[in-house]
Amino acid sequence: MRSLVNIWFALLGMRTNKLRSSLTILGVIIGVGAVIMIVSLGNGLRRATELEMEAWASGTVEVRAQMWGPVFVEMEAIARDMNVVSGSVDELRLKGMPPTEYQPRGLQANDVEALRKLATSMVEVVPQIETYAQVVYQGQYLPAGNVTGVTPEYLQVYRSEMKYGRFISAEDDSTAAAVVVLDETLVDYAMGQGVNPVGQILHLTVEEVPQNYMIVGVVAKRKGIQGIAPRPVLVPLRSAQLRLNTGAKNQVHLLAARVDSRVPRERQYAVAEINTILRARRGIAPGAQADFWVQDTLEFSEERLRIIRTMTLVLSLIAGISLVVGSIGLMNIMLVGVAERTWEIGLRRALGAQRGDILVQFLAEGVTLALAGGVGGLALGVGGSYAGSRLVTQLRDLATLSPDVFVIALGVSLIVGVVASIYPAWQAAALPPTVALRSG
Repeated sequence: MRSLVNIWFALLGMRTNKLRSSLTILGVIIGVGAVIMIVSLGNGLRRATELEMEAWASGTVEVRAQMWGPVFVEMEAIARDMNVVSGSVDELRLKGMPPTEYQPRGLQANDVEALRKLATSMVEVVPQIETYAQVVYQGQYLPAGNVTGVTPEYLQVYRSEMKYGRFISAEDDSTAAAVVVLDETLVDYAMGQGVNPVGQILHLTVEEVPQNYMIVGVVAKRKGIQGIAPRPVLVPLRSAQLRLNTGAKNQVHLLAARVDSRVPRERQYAVAEINTILRARRGIAPGAQADFWVQDTLEFSEERLRIIRTMTLVLSLIAGISLVVGSIGLMNIMLVGVAERTWEIGLRRALGAQRGDILVQFLAEGVTLALAGGVGGLALGVGGSYAGSRLVTQLRDLATLSPDVFVIALGVSLIVGVVASIYPAWQAAALPPTVALRSG
């Protein structure tokens, strides 16, 4: 009963100074709401980055031929000895050096077979040729010059599905068939939403030589892709090697291995395993520089996520400053309240109220103000997060609030209320009744 009386006096004090109490609550609302919005939008940005990286590379481990490997280093040394300034291929030819001694070695079909037979950490691997061609559909140039030669394993490695038609078959690859598969992002952008171009002819022009390819399928768009997908035009690997690629006909530019594990240590093992198998197959001595490099695509995602986490932390600390300012405002209001209500404190003490009763009264008032601000800040944070996620396309439906955010919001408000009120409440409780009545 006594506690209820103390709380009633606290509410009465808030009611007496409505405007002052409202402004105090507003300060806490802004601080709590800002922190919640930043944390929520930071979570959305992190999730958007994960989806984007997963959509672009599907968590693959990529192997590329090292164009500036040990052969290039040796070539430069020879060039210096022969007083060749630039070390270019043409100049070395003039000096009598055969090109086979300084040409970098690309990736080959034997590398693919070695990985398929020996690598235990990967699911599948797909070789790829990356080339460029002018792409024309029904007389219009399409904004997709990158053409990629792949094998049927592409769908499995990149976890893709077909939207229309079929994918490249083993027969298409073995016969170097003039067929092409497009990504849905390119079709939607260049041909219109929902258009099914299967059976139409696509013109690919390489070195001013036009070639006709039949569209046999469309790969479904992967969630998280912004703009046109990284591989919008797919042709059989042999078709790319024989029809479109101007370089070596028996080499590939890229091997993409599917590794399902998302545990960093296991992915590091997969990279090391692939690196070891290829070094052994290509006869590279231990300690010597490899003529290829292995890259885990998720490393780019981890680097971006670290930056996002740092930015979110910094912005949260900045937003926390407003919460500190709000708590200082709350303490100031409580001190003013104690000074204005000195006579009330003295009267309560004269009527038998104990120091603990006065302490509880002002603590309850401060905590109530802070909790009201916390609830309001929670509402502001939720509403602001929703509005921000709707305004920013990349964050749509991704800005999430975990349950711990709600607990933190109310917990921080409670702590602010107690910390900001403890000194004014103690000061009020310490006033002797006679001094309080005389001062009032």
